[in-house]
Amino acid sequence: MDKKQEIIEAAFELFSVKGDHLSVAELARAVGIKTPSLYSHFEGKDQIMEIMIRQEIQRYYECLEQEILLAEKLSCKEAMQRLFDFAMEYFGENKRLRFWRTMPLISNEEHKSIFRDLIVDQDNQYMQRIKRCFQKGIDNGEIRADVSESALNLYFTMIQGVLDMMLLHPKKPNKNGFASKMFEAYWKGISAVSTERKGGQ
Repeated sequence: MDKKQEIIEAAFELFSVKGDHLSVAELARAVGIKTPSLYSHFEGKDQIMEIMIRQEIQRYYECLEQEILLAEKLSCKEAMQRLFDFAMEYFGENKRLRFWRTMPLISNEEHKSIFRDLIVDQDNQYMQRIKRCFQKGIDNGEIRADVSESALNLYFTMIQGVLDMMLLHPKKPNKNGFASKMFEAYWKGISAVSTERKGGQ
């Protein structure tokens, strides 16, 4: 790994803990160089922050793209569970959840606007693809015909709620088991075939 990328990764770690209150001196110490030497790699903290956040946004959406490509070949339940599990796994690693929760709080308004636009544009594209999956579930009888699109909004709200629980209780045992139960309870609420009916067949 070259020194520039090492600095970016150190910035990721520090940002996850301190937000944009991290200092250039802290970054320099984290990678074992003197503060003036850091300026031979970057113009300053703002440039480091911009590159670091752009890299993480790109990394996340590249991973999400791969998951959606696979999910689009599955049944609706399998697809939604796969994307739910992906969110749990991705944000459960390497301080990513704290990073994403901290990102909207950065003080540089220009950067905040750039990152917000990047995220909103990507989210809108993926939302449309997930909506098509949801509609496929209704069309093929996996999801009850009377279920409205608000149930899909509940799905995303549920993901955010579980992630918040992970953030507030990082040492909570059996987090994956809790998340799985949440998804199953959600699916039971929208499924065209209840577990009771399945058991009676």
